[in-house]
Amino acid sequence: MRYSKIIGFALIGLAIAVATAQAQEEKSLEQTLDELLPGMGAQEISNRRDAQQKWQEICFEAGAPGNEARRAEVCKLMAAKLSTEIAPPARIELLAQLNRIGRAECVDAVAALLDDRDEKTRDAACRALANNPAPEANAKLLAKLQSGSDAALKTGLLNSLGYRGDPASAGAVAKELANSDQAVAGAAARALGKIAGDEAAKALSAARPNAKGDLRLRISDACLLCADDLLKQGKKKEAMVIYAALNKPEESKAIRMAAMQGLLKAAGK
Repeated sequence: MRYSKIIGFALIGLAIAVATAQAQEEKSLEQTLDELLPGMGAQEISNRRDAQQKWQEICFEAGAPGNEARRAEVCKLMAAKLSTEIAPPARIELLAQLNRIGRAECVDAVAALLDDRDEKTRDAACRALANNPAPEANAKLLAKLQSGSDAALKTGLLNSLGYRGDPASAGAVAKELANSDQAVAGAAARALGKIAGDEAAKALSAARPNAKGDLRLRISDACLLCADDLLKQGKKKEAMVIYAALNKPEESKAIRMAAMQGLLKAAGK
């Protein structure tokens, strides 16, 4: 009995020590970030390399499997710093880490930087949202696409939405096929090809007859991707309609050959 009491007190003491150490660790984590941020934002690359490397190591450890609480805490700390006045290189470095390990907890803070004055920061924010698996990230990209007018930003948003491949994006992305800026319209075509699905295929097929030059080629290529996706789903008839429409004399040789190959796959033996 006596020894069991001693062991019990020892376990309680150990639990208190662990809890205290964890509290100190969390506090030191925030302090560490505060100490590293000035170095991470230095203009000279050589001066900021060490600070960035130290923070990257912390983020790699936090992003390892089984460290969800640690990952969320690190991301919340970085998200909080994004809204403060820190140097662009430091902000971009934080976005690079959130690009790897960020989830829903940082979506709002990252999305706010889509309006940043610095072009590199806007691009980094776009990529961080593209890689964020939370559905909230897709919603932020769509909202910005529908409210913005800057061609360069729209192109980046469309590329991000295409990378995510969420079918819910097809309708908003399809509207950009009619954009007067050919780069934006081309990015919309690429995105729809990656999103695929019935809605994307219909939008591309409707836009293709009136498209010319490079845009028509991009739309035709995206149509092929949609047809390939339909074929994988077992929708052979729908896929063959698209392939047949692309296997026409007025199309480029590459498009016709790809369409013929698709027809043969759909036809089977």
